[in-house]
Amino acid sequence: MKLALLGTLFLSDKRKDLLILLIEKPMNIDEIKSTLNVTSSSMMTQIKILIDQGIILYENDYYRLSGLGEVIVKKMIPLITTLMVFEDNKHYWKNHKVEGIPTHLLERIEELGFCEVVEPELNRMYELPKKFTDNLLQSKYIMEISSSFSPAYPYKYIELARKGVRISLIITEPVFERFEKEYFEQLQDYLRMEKTELFVCKDDIGFASSVVTDRFLSLTLFYKNGMFHNHVMMSFEMNSLVWGEEMYQFFRNRSQEITSI
Repeated sequence: MKLALLGTLFLSDKRKDLLILLIEKPMNIDEIKSTLNVTSSSMMTQIKILIDQGIILYENDYYRLSGLGEVIVKKMIPLITTLMVFEDNKHYWKNHKVEGIPTHLLERIEELGFCEVVEPELNRMYELPKKFTDNLLQSKYIMEISSSFSPAYPYKYIELARKGVRISLIITEPVFERFEKEYFEQLQDYLRMEKTELFVCKDDIGFASSVVTDRFLSLTLFYKNGMFHNHVMMSFEMNSLVWGEEMYQFFRNRSQEITSI
């Protein structure tokens, strides 16, 4: 594709909005104006450019994508949604390591959709954020990958398991060794329960934690300097849950199940 055509597509938000709109169905100018909340004069300028490029067609008072336009927009949407994921929380993504996320999932990061960085309250900086724990307590199942140690984990998950929540944990060897040494009885209680699983991953897990439930996905990444901060990035979109379950399965396939100690 020529650079001029790339400029045509990506320099104007109005053009991008129009193209994404027309992927759904042909529309006349009144429908376009109403949906995008624009004036005829401002929109017609963009439409003329796209017609000249052969990306949209005008037939019987309706505008529709050409064959070329359909190909371009289908390729364009993942890029736009990816940019939106990073733009919504650009400070977070800029300052944290993403390399720990498996490559095939990082390439589909747009599936996270709208994300929100959730911080603990100032007077509870060493506790998990309230929005995270509130949603965790309402979840029917929990799948977590963790390379960080939290003394709250044994108690939190034993309590939830007793309420019938299905819980499956993947932790690193250093985290397992610390649990076994400092929380031996709680670890035994967890392993005896009917709806709990524990896996130890010998490979490096390059992020602090990932939690996926029937309600949400959360990610906690390390700062680029390797430091850890007690916050989570949360998404409640259905595609993000599927994405999170795939990441869980990726690390589970590289882990050994622990059934007793």
